[in-house]
Amino acid sequence: MTLRLWYLVPGTLLGLGGWATPTSAGVPDVAQSFYVPQAGLDYGNPVEGAEAIQYFRACPNNDSDTDSTSLPNNARIKVVVRDVNGNGIPGISPADICILFNGGTPAQNFTGVGADSVIANSQFNPVPRCPDVRCVPADAPTDANGVAYITFTGPGGLRDPDRKWGHYDTELPVFVFGFRMLGRLTSTSANGTYTLRIKNFDLIAGTGTLPLNSGERVTSQDANVVSANINASSPLSYWADFDSNGEVDVADLNMLSYHFTHACDTPDNP
Repeated sequence: MTLRLWYLVPGTLLGLGGWATPTSAGVPDVAQSFYVPQAGLDYGNPVEGAEAIQYFRACPNNDSDTDSTSLPNNARIKVVVRDVNGNGIPGISPADICILFNGGTPAQNFTGVGADSVIANSQFNPVPRCPDVRCVPADAPTDANGVAYITFTGPGGLRDPDRKWGHYDTELPVFVFGFRMLGRLTSTSANGTYTLRIKNFDLIAGTGTLPLNSGERVTSQDANVVSANINASSPLSYWADFDSNGEVDVADLNMLSYHFTHACDTPDNP
């Protein structure tokens, strides 16, 4: 399959609000398709839901997982693509299954239907030069049951040096052939019970136009946010709770400390 509807603008092959209307077998039916958070080295016996979400935290360098803090335990989503008859759609190319980023913010003149506060561009982060990330693709084509995985750090948990981003968004939208998928907290939950979010050790800065090179790096500003939210509450508390246990504590600060000064060329270059 080579059709890539998601490159088209809403209003062509996408329906109102960016949703596509399934018309036949072989076309994803968003009512029966979904994605679900998973983790675990054994893809056949994963953990899901809250047990998986605790690992959804990233370093802007996407650095090697030597301390089990940046996207550990093969943190991923499982994507299930079915047609109107409920049959899995096999053979969909990895490039047609995407977590979609705009690359930057509206203030930076980045627009589109992807995440608009994730920072993943070289225009405002040229030194060190950060990759321009728009699509985080699937590990492999969909199997006979229409199942694919997007392992965040790279296919199968192997680091992809082109997957570097900073900041976060309240939704990281998942598209298949231009159809926006709904999330499930677990495979048996209802559609719409989960929205993909990945926390980032790069918590603040870099979302505007100045200064340059302030995005996609972990600095004292980020550490100060975590410190200020220990045993406290603010709009950033959720994002500073890297292990998603419901509170910001010393463990969260320790995780950030491991990635202190990390950027697009540190510690791994590329």
